[in-house]
Amino acid sequence: IDNDKKNHRRYHMRLLTLASVIFLTTVSGALASDFCDGFKVGYQTVKGNNSFVPFCPFEPLIPLNSTPFQEGIKAGIKAAGR
Repeated sequence: IDNDKKNHRRYHMRLLTLASVIFLTTVSGALASDFCDGFKVGYQTVKGNNSFVPFCPFEPLIPLNSTPFQEGIKAGIKAAGR
């Protein structure tokens, strides 16, 4: 019975590791978006081209008269001003 518990734990740990890898891969793909490109441009516009750019925030809902890149620029400028 003790061996069954160990195998059950190993299975759950492998499943958790796999889920974590999938999540991190998805998040890193989301970070490489037009919004994040705009965030970088906006941040570096204020702080300078050689500045360290923090992690890109989650992309908000985009207004109809804008683009993800433009909203990213606005978010980057706002973040650099803090």
